[in-house]
Amino acid sequence: MIQACADHPHLIEEVHPDNQTAAKNLLHYLAFRSEDRTKLQLALHRLGLSALSNAESHILAQVQAVRQRLGHRYAPDQLFPHSYPETKERLAQKANDLFGRGNGSQQPYIMVTLDPEIIGEQDKLLEMLREGMNVARINCAHGDQVIWKQMVNAVRNVTQMTGFPCKIYMDLAGPKIRTQFLGDDRKKKSLAIPEGSLIYLATSRKGYGKKDIVISPTVPEVIPYLKPEQRVFFDDGKVFGTIEMKDDRGVGVRIRKYFAKRERIKVDKGINFPDSKIKIPALTSHDREALPFVLSHTDLIGYSFVNTAEDLQYLRTLLAELTDVPPPIILKIETALSVKNLPELLLESMKDPLSGVMIARGDLAVETGFQKLAEIQDDIMWLCEAAQVPVVWATQVLENLHKTGIATRSEITDAAQAALAECVMINKGPHTVTVIQYLKEIIHRSKAQRTKKRFLVGKLKLGKV
Repeated sequence: MIQACADHPHLIEEVHPDNQTAAKNLLHYLAFRSEDRTKLQLALHRLGLSALSNAESHILAQVQAVRQRLGHRYAPDQLFPHSYPETKERLAQKANDLFGRGNGSQQPYIMVTLDPEIIGEQDKLLEMLREGMNVARINCAHGDQVIWKQMVNAVRNVTQMTGFPCKIYMDLAGPKIRTQFLGDDRKKKSLAIPEGSLIYLATSRKGYGKKDIVISPTVPEVIPYLKPEQRVFFDDGKVFGTIEMKDDRGVGVRIRKYFAKRERIKVDKGINFPDSKIKIPALTSHDREALPFVLSHTDLIGYSFVNTAEDLQYLRTLLAELTDVPPPIILKIETALSVKNLPELLLESMKDPLSGVMIARGDLAVETGFQKLAEIQDDIMWLCEAAQVPVVWATQVLENLHKTGIATRSEITDAAQAALAECVMINKGPHTVTVIQYLKEIIHRSKAQRTKKRFLVGKLKLGKV
């Protein structure tokens, strides 16, 4: 762990001075997780010593403390002064600076995705604030600047009227790939496509028959990167297919399986290509055009589909051209590549005094595989704690409760897991106030038990610095 810092002094020197101790701890943690430590944990546990779990924020100090219990002697200048109480307080303060105002007593904070209908529903917005909404999210993938402005004004007016603080968070859309139908199907909201059907992804209907179903991805630049035998998921993972052929017109996709009752593909729903190595910019022309507006109205910027440190550097360069004091950036981790590159993304983000990470579980689950999601979201949480970077837990939190007014048992357990993050994001829906109330109670109850968990620290499967 000590050698990791000695080998990469520039990584520590380049981050913001307030984050340099945390950067050292992140390098310590990556070194610690470079091998499977479960046998060591069990041996320490049998001796009644710390098993080195739940020590992400102060791993070297914890290892040194255990070694001292085993008889090792350190000179005072050899001990790493990064204790648990200090790091816990530091992370709480960072979360408060990002998501809340005041003493930071309410954590996790609650972020709510706003529906444009909220513009005319001041009473509902007021109730959401009273119940505990700390951050209002505006998704710039939908609507336009006129609608965004009205939503911002609605929040600002109510906060000014009541004194309830609420930050504005705006998501840059990024290259989210969605379905759009071509030809006579252009105006349809969905198409009935039975399992086993062959459909096509292309930018034009030219060369296809009248009965052929042709879907144009909203980001047509992805088509050259697609190859036969690669998987394709439509409707945010509900429809599975494989690429069967490719020619100069586009690609043919065989629909293999529906994970929904109705065999239909909907318009304007996400398309994912988990096997395809797609190289397109994380910022679209739409994002770049929206930046001046976003900067003049938001407290936090969400960076969708960020994959590399270079992506973050590019956004930072654009922001510097527009303002001397850019708002903090929240990195949305929603691709397999962003998971792999998370250590370097964190170190790059730590060049700013304040930053955050969102576990965007929707696209992330499709991109990496649903079976891996639980493991990946834990690793993201632990790495961010090691780096002292606050986390937003997002996507489908209490989703059934939000849509129907009735919660499922599994989503209650999921919401309890969300209490491990510094902020929890809920989507828009008709029962937002009820969701906030449930979430607050679940968080209150689960936080009393969160320190009882004991984790096994196997070899970290994410990328290296």
